[in-house]
Amino acid sequence: MFKLAAITSAMIFSLGISSVSASAINCSQTLDHTPIIKKVIYFETGQTALSTEARKQIDQLVDVVTGNPSLKICAVGQADKEGDPDANKKLSLKRAESAKSYLIKKGIEKKRVETVFRGEAYGGFSFWGAADKKDEDRRVEIFAYSE
Repeated sequence: MFKLAAITSAMIFSLGISSVSASAINCSQTLDHTPIIKKVIYFETGQTALSTEARKQIDQLVDVVTGNPSLKICAVGQADKEGDPDANKKLSLKRAESAKSYLIKKGIEKKRVETVFRGEAYGGFSFWGAADKKDEDRRVEIFAYSE
């Protein structure tokens, strides 16, 4: 499973995602470093609000990065392949921004976090054609890494 997650992460970063942050962080490019911590949060169809479980996952990431101010954070928003592709791009952006807002609310400096969006997921589920797992494509992957 770990190898699949690492491969999926590399594919996500190398398959044309769009950045929405003007910060010095550039997580729209393939990360050369292994993430220190990675959390994946999931969303209901058409939703951008963080669930209680999503907030718990982000809180665990915050616990790691708070004491390590040199770590950068990248939030990659994704949607499943249902519906209009343009609407899915906007939805994936809003999901990533929702995660970023929560990180900032928890005390992480805004300049440490970049959001990018994939629109429809290439992730480990849609990419491999497992249509029965499209609920797992509605996600934000949050990586903390050092440069």
